[in-house]
Amino acid sequence: MVSLRREVKFALIVASQLLLFGLFLLYAPRHEGGLLSDRLPSSNSLRRCISSAHRDAHYVKPGMCVTTDQRLHALEDLVYALKVMLENANVVYWIDSGTLLGVYRARQLVPWDYNADMGVTMAGLEYLRAINKEKLEVPDGYELTVFNSSLYEAGDTSTAVPVRFVDTKFGFYANIFAFQEFEGLFKDDVRPATAPEIEEDVVGNGVVVEKLMGPEPSEIWQRCVHCPAEGEDEDSEVTRAPNATVVKHFRVPRDWIFPLRLYS
Repeated sequence: MVSLRREVKFALIVASQLLLFGLFLLYAPRHEGGLLSDRLPSSNSLRRCISSAHRDAHYVKPGMCVTTDQRLHALEDLVYALKVMLENANVVYWIDSGTLLGVYRARQLVPWDYNADMGVTMAGLEYLRAINKEKLEVPDGYELTVFNSSLYEAGDTSTAVPVRFVDTKFGFYANIFAFQEFEGLFKDDVRPATAPEIEEDVVGNGVVVEKLMGPEPSEIWQRCVHCPAEGEDEDSEVTRAPNATVVKHFRVPRDWIFPLRLYS
């Protein structure tokens, strides 16, 4: 009799569980593809959102996920839009820094880079400062910010980065450096063998006085090993605190830039 009661009790428990499971199947929320379990993303649809650092904060939308692929495509579009704008305005420009490195090594932008870099002459900078947005034809979806201009917002520009071209959808941008021309010393240990031997005077072992170009000295070049600190000779040795911010010159021979070479 006792065993019969146990069997009946066990049967009732199993029946109630089956009933509850049946009710779940009947009333569980559905979407176009089926049950809740169907809404679990596949491994291919999982996305990794990049940080909002190194983007213009004015155009970073809270809660918006931006993937690495979106960043790369946005930067490719940005560089092309900037190229077209500068060429239409007859502003002399060249790709620089990390952008130049990617194109030289792999014929593309560096996939993990977070901005683009271009250079212009001082004449180009003054032109951008003075020409209005409509005449320059700044494309839709982008903003030009210019340091020390009465026609454009300054944004996050500075003497070191006097112009920025910003993508207003995600906040990615191109830094545009203005290169001054001057004479100075340049250590010749990395000079191309085919470089023309003009406008220079050898003063020591691998050191020449020649025409140089470079932007304003800035702390943004502090990780450049071969960039001399402001007020120092290239080979001088100075002891600093480990985390000290150092203002450095980024400068190269003029004939490393001119004549410009077309990328194809």
